[in-house]
Amino acid sequence: LYDMYQERNLQNPATIVDANHANSDKQFKEQIRIVKEVLHSRSLSPEIHKLVKGVMIESYLEEGCQKIGSQPHIYGKSITDPCLGWEDSERLIYEIAERC
Repeated sequence: LYDMYQERNLQNPATIVDANHANSDKQFKEQIRIVKEVLHSRSLSPEIHKLVKGVMIESYLEEGCQKIGSQPHIYGKSITDPCLGWEDSERLIYEIAERC
């Protein structure tokens, strides 16, 4: 991506890394590892540090997901993509803040 942006001579190239979906194969707990790898890569490469402006994680109150109409319905649990729960999300947010 960095090389593609350089070929286009963009003035302020930037990207947000989606830690879920194809990167995690929708294994929501893998988002933690992916974010840590992005942070590690940013620490090693000035180009990546400048390019990567953030990460997107799927997060909600309760981890995982549920089907619409499932019984019992769990308040705060996604009805779409599987998500990190609040405890994992909070820890990850603090780690991102400490490393940035």
